[in-house]
Amino acid sequence: MKAGQLKKLFNKLIDLTKQIYLQEPPDNCVLPSRFLAGKRPRIFLGSLGLEWWVTKRAHKCCEEIADMAISFEPQLQGGDRAEFCKIINTSLQENATNPKIFNVDSLVFRQVNNLFEARAVKEVRDFASSLWSEISENLIKSIADWMILYPLRQIKVQSFVLNFDGLSLLASNDKNRWQELSENYKVKTWDPSTGIWKDKSEKSSWKDFVFVPSWLVCEISGTKSGARYIAGRRMRSFVAILFSYLDKQYTGLLLKSGADVASYSIQFPNKAAKINIRWEVASIGELLPPLLLNIGTQFIDVPDEAVSKVKNWYTQRSSVPELAQQRATTASHFTHRAVMFDELDRFLYFFVTLDALFGERHKVEKNIREGIKRTFPNDSIWEKRIEEIFDLRNELVHGGISSLSDWNRLDHYREYFQSHPLEDVKTAAMTALTTYFQYQSYEVCDNDKQ
Repeated sequence: MKAGQLKKLFNKLIDLTKQIYLQEPPDNCVLPSRFLAGKRPRIFLGSLGLEWWVTKRAHKCCEEIADMAISFEPQLQGGDRAEFCKIINTSLQENATNPKIFNVDSLVFRQVNNLFEARAVKEVRDFASSLWSEISENLIKSIADWMILYPLRQIKVQSFVLNFDGLSLLASNDKNRWQELSENYKVKTWDPSTGIWKDKSEKSSWKDFVFVPSWLVCEISGTKSGARYIAGRRMRSFVAILFSYLDKQYTGLLLKSGADVASYSIQFPNKAAKINIRWEVASIGELLPPLLLNIGTQFIDVPDEAVSKVKNWYTQRSSVPELAQQRATTASHFTHRAVMFDELDRFLYFFVTLDALFGERHKVEKNIREGIKRTFPNDSIWEKRIEEIFDLRNELVHGGISSLSDWNRLDHYREYFQSHPLEDVKTAAMTALTTYFQYQSYEVCDNDKQ
């Protein structure tokens, strides 16, 4: 952590201790917190029952400290605000009886107004440093390596290691790959081919996990919730890129059935993790739409070539300027939203994909048009298409119309281009995303911002 960042964090930590009162403040909205102080509160010997009052501002300070820790400290970047706030509060309670940090008599007998005034170290920076050392140690303990799996219920694919973002694909019947993948995690007897435990040590199983053909896997470091959140974002990018390549091969790929969408993942901690969790099933969000497959077809078989193209996209992303990487990643998230939604929402999210790739303030239309020129070189028809699509977008977002069918130029568009604006904005967005690095389309944006 840089010196300036540490100073900012210390100042906020000091502010937090000033907002925790040892005597009831006049604000009736502040509730007391009663607890057994000390690092081993279940052992009554050496523990003290204490009470203090935490203000609303203290809660805000705690959130800001958590955010700073995640932002400033590389080994804490997989954390999440809610979990870190709990740990910060617990750390304060644990160290209330730590004579190196607090004057215990001042706390117990409420001889001062707040935690800051009860400090044992008079030098403010030294006090903040000692307290942060205890807090950061507990924060680091909450970080573990995780393997998170999401069921690809209608996707059949061979096992594949992407080598980016901790992502890989697992064919559920690939025993060798599963043994290799699960070796360092607390998996025990869970079987990805069935989605249940072989020894029936866990009687329940999640319906989304039963007999799925493939799994999307993310290996990542973080808190239980923080790791899952980051994994979800990375998985969304992967699905968006994969579908952008598959869309050209499968007609009607984005047609959806009325089936339920899988929104849960299962995650296992590393064997070396110092946490009391064997496994966790929790919502990671809807990552894959319910595909409308042909009668008699259970799965979409993803060819190895498509997966190789996805890996190549990630390889190219790693070699471009950071801003271009960020634009492409953000665009992939909007593409994923478009894949998950229908009609109006799909149109708008695909258009936002183009904006994320090319748009700049005061230059949105100009840059998107230039980006489309690079995406479809030597194709003047696309220049006309994007002009019409931009007009439709303006009508929608500026209150002129509320559905695609209300657009007064829809019939003209369909007759002239022999297509539909929803289909064309999808093609434009997905093609722009998949060729963004190949055609160096990110150069549309000002080079001095790269």
